[in-house]
Amino acid sequence: MTYTGKIVRMNKIFKEDGKSFVIAMDHGIGGTTKGIEDFEEVVKKVTEGGADAVLVNFGQARRIAPYTSRRIGMLLTIPNDAKYVPMAVKLGADAVKTTYFGSVPLSENLIDKFMEVAMVCEDWGMPFMAEIVPTDSNGKLIYEVEKIKQAARIGVELGGDIIKTSYAGKPDEYKEVVRSCKVPIVVLGGEKMDSQVDLLKVVKNAMDAGAAGGTIGRNIWQQKDPKKITRAIISIVHEGATVEQAAKLL
Repeated sequence: MTYTGKIVRMNKIFKEDGKSFVIAMDHGIGGTTKGIEDFEEVVKKVTEGGADAVLVNFGQARRIAPYTSRRIGMLLTIPNDAKYVPMAVKLGADAVKTTYFGSVPLSENLIDKFMEVAMVCEDWGMPFMAEIVPTDSNGKLIYEVEKIKQAARIGVELGGDIIKTSYAGKPDEYKEVVRSCKVPIVVLGGEKMDSQVDLLKVVKNAMDAGAAGGTIGRNIWQQKDPKKITRAIISIVHEGATVEQAAKLL
């Protein structure tokens, strides 16, 4: 059974086409981060660019809720602990996200934590974004389709309603990741890319593979004009634009 609350919240994040572009802005948990010093101004710019939602931490959620509630969705990053889910409901969040970067499969302890969050989310009608990203022993992202496929499927098995993970390979290869997942996949941006066109190519390839969109941070708000790059990506995600067409909007 899927509670009405979960349906309503998912529809706030994903448009009628089933696609979504979320701006990840939860990086400030480690301190001041270049590009989001003026947090509220960036939220306004990406909203003007057409972003469907923003992903934030608890403190910023309280500040921007009056603005976002009238315009776009808001996802809340929480620790991998189910006790935070009721607070997310009180904050008016449209989904919660927990994060795991590391080796796959996960340890038994982590499996228990993810599943507990998923079950409490189900009780509260709260969508659960499971971010599971395979890395090596040094914390470097592993861009291997099979590893990402494994990570995405684990996220589904643990109760994720939305999976956030890396993109790798060619669209035909990544289709296998999407096919085995069965819930919306939104790809992350990863490290700052050399050019905006490189980012557009990643998003386009992911969409061609069947992904539902992206949840991208520094590659948006560390650009000179976050509004323009957001608009360019929206044209790919929701309008089916080519990389060349999207690049003209930059």
